[in-house]
Amino acid sequence: MILFFILSRVFRRQGPVAQSEQKSFSEKEVGAFLEKAGYQILGKRQRETVITKVDGKERFGYVEADFTVKKGRKKYVVVVHSGLGEADPNEPMLRRKLLEYDHVFSPHALLVVDLSRGEIHEVNFRFPYEMNIDFFFRFLIALFIILGVIGIIWILVQLRLI
Repeated sequence: MILFFILSRVFRRQGPVAQSEQKSFSEKEVGAFLEKAGYQILGKRQRETVITKVDGKERFGYVEADFTVKKGRKKYVVVVHSGLGEADPNEPMLRRKLLEYDHVFSPHALLVVDLSRGEIHEVNFRFPYEMNIDFFFRFLIALFIILGVIGIIWILVQLRLI
């Protein structure tokens, strides 16, 4: 019994030590790092409401971004990586989180800040078969150019220059 008590004390002490090895950063540090990189801070811990409909019942929740920043005319959502190891945006758990932020906040891009390495990674998503407004805009431009060329040829034929 005494041995169990001593061992439980030893293992209980190691728990917080292991947790404290994971660095956490203050908002001031991250804010200063972003401002030094040329970003203007628009907000901290900005929340957006998400309604999840489960079996016909709506449930309210929220998505909270660490920071929203601006550089030039572009708006970014910042995700601060405070864990051990490299912040890999292609890692499934982080990618899902980034996709959620991208869908909810609709920024120009997402920024993954890794203060332990002093890095800022810009992340964008594109899906192979996505047909968005860019596709239709490019299609209309191509159609306009083709019709313009046909119109010029028709005018030249009418003037008997060809």
